[in-house]
Amino acid sequence: MKPSNARQHILSSLLTLLTVLFGLQLIRVLLPLFAYYLRDSRGVSAINLAPIALGVFVLGFLAAPLRRLAGRRGALMITAGGIALLRAAEQVSSNSDLDLILASSGVALFAMFIPIALELARPGRAGDSGRFAMALLLGVAADTAIHTAASTLDLSWQRGWVATIVVLLLAIAALVLLWLATSAPKPEKAESWGWARILALAAYGPWLFLQLVIFQNVARMGALTGWALPIAGLVICLGNVIGLVAAAHAPRAKQIPGLTILVGLVFILMLVLAGIDGFLGGVISVIGQVMSFSLMATIFFALGSWGQETGRMAAPAANGIGQLLFVIIIFVFYVSFDMAIGFRAPAILPVAAFLVAVAAFGVTRGLITSEDISTDLRPAIVAAILLLLPSILWLTWDTPQSSPPPAENITIRIMDYNLHNGFNTDGQLDLVALAQVMEASNADVIGLQEVSRGWVINGSVDMIQWLSQRLDMPYVFGPTEGLQWGNAVLSRYPIVSVKTGSLPPESQRLRRGYIQAEIDAGQRTIRLIDTHLHHLEPDTEIRQEQVPHLIEAWGGAPRTILMGDTNATPDSLEMQMLAAAGLVDVGAVIGPDPGHTFYSPAPDRRIDYIWTSLGVIPSDFNIPQTTASDHLPLVTTITLP
Repeated sequence: MKPSNARQHILSSLLTLLTVLFGLQLIRVLLPLFAYYLRDSRGVSAINLAPIALGVFVLGFLAAPLRRLAGRRGALMITAGGIALLRAAEQVSSNSDLDLILASSGVALFAMFIPIALELARPGRAGDSGRFAMALLLGVAADTAIHTAASTLDLSWQRGWVATIVVLLLAIAALVLLWLATSAPKPEKAESWGWARILALAAYGPWLFLQLVIFQNVARMGALTGWALPIAGLVICLGNVIGLVAAAHAPRAKQIPGLTILVGLVFILMLVLAGIDGFLGGVISVIGQVMSFSLMATIFFALGSWGQETGRMAAPAANGIGQLLFVIIIFVFYVSFDMAIGFRAPAILPVAAFLVAVAAFGVTRGLITSEDISTDLRPAIVAAILLLLPSILWLTWDTPQSSPPPAENITIRIMDYNLHNGFNTDGQLDLVALAQVMEASNADVIGLQEVSRGWVINGSVDMIQWLSQRLDMPYVFGPTEGLQWGNAVLSRYPIVSVKTGSLPPESQRLRRGYIQAEIDAGQRTIRLIDTHLHHLEPDTEIRQEQVPHLIEAWGGAPRTILMGDTNATPDSLEMQMLAAAGLVDVGAVIGPDPGHTFYSPAPDRRIDYIWTSLGVIPSDFNIPQTTASDHLPLVTTITLP
């Protein structure tokens, strides 16, 4: 390879890396804005959100017209340059309207980027398209390393000067690379790609869905295995190194008959088994992650070898189909928790894997190439260097330890808080504001609801590990929907034992449950039950079915506190059932009147409660006024008998 060509490939690869990094970050901003700004703050229904989301990603089909109007280099400057500028602007913005515009525009440009950058990479040969694939995969790996270093709270949602400087420097680097890449000598004319094989590029959509939801999801890995975030991130980043090594050998797949089919079958199987937790679940996830890198590299290498076909619309059209598949699959995946669509979200995972595997097999079937492609391990080496980022987090990570309560202690400060998955009433993911509310309460024990651990629609953050670190309080988590959403308890005092339970009916789309923790309060232990009941207001029968399970979990034990978001007003039959069982509503006894807790900007009903067993003496009950969540928190001090 000529030195000038080698330099051009390096510049293009680095530009692709940073553009993919920015694109993924913008997607993780845009999807939560749809849910928590447009839906919750602006009242747009989930059904009406669908065409809006489709409208953003369908712009991927405009790659071909943009290429014709602006030329190859002009189109690259518009897409890659626009993404860098929009990402930098989004970092300094804290206005949801502006964030929505910036993120939508950036994601739309990212949806056009791949076919434009791929054409400029001269994909007439497998080596050229393969180098682009390796740069794309390395961009995914770099994003995960930075995401881990930020404790899964994306730089996009951090307003401190460190995050801003990092993003601005990366954006400047991308613009410099863009200028250098487009000022180089005009590349040789690329071969045209035709419809017969290029449709495999559409597999990028399902592949990207699986990366965001499963394989690059550090918070999910932590919830799945119980590992601290630095360990979970290190494992995934190490998997990316192995995946890039496997991807570098993808051109040799044709030398082993049936290898692509075998890799595809293993890949699908790993998604079928994606619900297994513990150490084995982590191993399954990493195996699938490596297989996914190998299959995507195989697709790109094979496409380069098939570059002799004709048809300039093929690549942009296939890319547009892939973008549509991505938004449709991820929309259906998360809407399945709200609406009955005939299947649950996990069933979508092997379907997405099947689409990727079939595309890889289809594009390589019958492929014969005489091109000798060298194995390039430089991307894997760069990914190995990126292991430094999660390693730094690991070295600075301090697992919170409980504090022995005073020997004569008989009082405990208690807090209940529905966190709205971390989003304030302006649609911003703001864990700092939530943490400040908790810090101001001086609570010893905090019961939480709507705790998300890696849902992309919620920003992919591990809320409970982040809050535990910030507040320096140990936690226990009680998942109710999968392993990534549910209730949690933070406690300064030792948690002696933990029990979780599910609440009926099993047919609920977003299943509910409770977490029961026995806490050493000094001379005595207390039983804390934290729960979140069914949310639809007219469905009182469902909550009436759920409440007896809470009463059974209590079992009449002394020194019990039951708290949570019941989604029921004090005069409802379900709340009367708790009172009839012998529990005391603290808010009704000593709380402010009327004690409304929802909706936090203008509360007009009381649906959050702290209940105690007889003999426990509550005092100092208050409801802090804050819009850090759509619910208001409850705080009280209890004296034990």
